Amino acid sequence: MKNFSSVFNIALRQPELEFVDIKLNRDNPIFLDPRLIEYQRDPIAKKMHKRIEIFWAEVFKAIRAKDLKRTHALLEGMKEPRETRLGYASGIQGNNVGEVLKDEIITALQNSFAIKTGILSHFGDVELFIDQIGIDRISDITTKIIKDVLIEFTQDQCSIFSSHIKLHKIKQRDIFDYKTLKWLDKEVLLPVFDGIPIILVPKTLVRLGGQSRGNFQCFYRFATRYFIEKEPEMLKDISPSGKDGKLILRDVRAYYPPSKDSLARWCAFNSNLLIDFKSDKLNGRIHILSDDEIMDVVYGNLMKDAG
Repeated sequence: MKNFSSVFNIALRQPELEFVDIKLNRDNPIFLDPRLIEYQRDPIAKKMHKRIEIFWAEVFKAIRAKDLKRTHALLEGMKEPRETRLGYASGIQGNNVGEVLKDEIITALQNSFAIKTGILSHFGDVELFIDQIGIDRISDITTKIIKDVLIEFTQDQCSIFSSHIKLHKIKQRDIFDYKTLKWLDKEVLLPVFDGIPIILVPKTLVRLGGQSRGNFQCFYRFATRYFIEKEPEMLKDISPSGKDGKLILRDVRAYYPPSKDSLARWCAFNSNLLIDFKSDKLNGRIHILSDDEIMDVVYGNLMKDAG
């Protein structure tokens, strides 16, 4: 297996490294998580979070103003980020944020009730409200917005092992400048493998694929229980099937099948719903991956063979 550490002769394994020790010749189904970026307090995460907040504030503003030209300009840089090797970026089956999908994503954002009403104000919450943007696209979009910070992180990590890693002058397209709100092309120094530049990602800012769907399902269950207990008038049109005419979760699920649009409309009905969910449930679900969890992905069969 050609991991970054083995290709560049770094005599360390994942627990001793600050970055994800990616396989360079295969996909790594690990994803950058904007929530983890928001929750971290180190300088790198703060720089990343600043860029994400500025970028999406502009996008949401353009969408609410129905400024299609501005929306397209802001999303112009959303092309497939192959350099990190995270998610499905280098494979043929990934749902990347490529040119083909950009119009689809813009349409989804423009039609989003959560954006129109201001319920969705943080990009980390997009997985709860918009169907067409899943964890792989969230990771891709996040990568593009914070690309300049990731490049700096990569250069810093390579300087630690400078005797092993040669950096090449590479032209990188679509680097977001949060000061001018434009996408720029720059020449930067990066390591290269098989002709493709490498950008490293801090291991404290990634998650596995199943968590996004789990967060949505958790929010849906939280919302249905919330309304049954605190806002029964919201569910007054639903026929109860429980004992003694009691409304149960199954009744709500049958009337309101799990839907991100329904969640958005419920949040509009009760502005505390999303706030309470985050404080009561979601915050406890957010955790940094352990080295073992990352190693299961990036080392795979090597770990099995060693065992």
